[in-house]
Amino acid sequence: MTLSSEEAAKTLSQAEDARKRSAELYFYHRSSPHLILWGIIWVLGYGGTGLFPSYSGYLWDGLVLIGVACGFYIGRCRGSTAGPKAWRLVALAVIIIFFVSATYRIMQPHFARQFCAYPALITGSVYLAVGLWSGLRYVVAGVAVVALTLFGFYFITPHLYFFWMAVVGGGSMILAGLWFRTV
Repeated sequence: MTLSSEEAAKTLSQAEDARKRSAELYFYHRSSPHLILWGIIWVLGYGGTGLFPSYSGYLWDGLVLIGVACGFYIGRCRGSTAGPKAWRLVALAVIIIFFVSATYRIMQPHFARQFCAYPALITGSVYLAVGLWSGLRYVVAGVAVVALTLFGFYFITPHLYFFWMAVVGGGSMILAGLWFRTV
C-alpha cells in the first residue's frame, strides 16, 4: 500500500499536532507543583502580612527563600534543575527578586496595598506571557491573578486586602496547579 502525498502530509501534520499537544501537557505537568508551592507561599505571606504587618518584610524574605529552595528541590527531584543549565534558574530568581526590590526603591509605594499588588500583577503578567507560548491554561491563570488583584485593590478595604490576596491570589495559584495536573 502506498500513501499519496496528501495522505502523507496529513499524517505528518497530525504527528506534529500530537507532538505540540504532548509538549504543552508535559509543561503543565512539570509546572504544577511549583504553582501549588507558590500559592501556599502567597497564602502564608499575605495572610501573615494581614495579621502581623510590622513583620511583613521579614516574613516575606523568609518565605521567598523557602520558596526558592523548595522550588529547586522540586526541580531536582523531577530532573529539571540538574546539569549545566541549572544556573539559569538561579539567575532568573535573582533577576526577579532584584527587579521587584529595585522597583520598590525607585517608585517608593506609599500604601501597603501597593506593595502587595505589585508582585501579584507581575506574576499574573508573566503567566499571560508564558501562556502565549505554552498554552491557554497559563493565560487563564494569569487573567485570574491580575483581575482578582485589581478587583481587590479597588473594592476591598485596605486591611482585608491582604487576606483577599492570601485567599484569591494564593488560592488561584493552587487551583491552577491542581488544574495543570489534570492533563
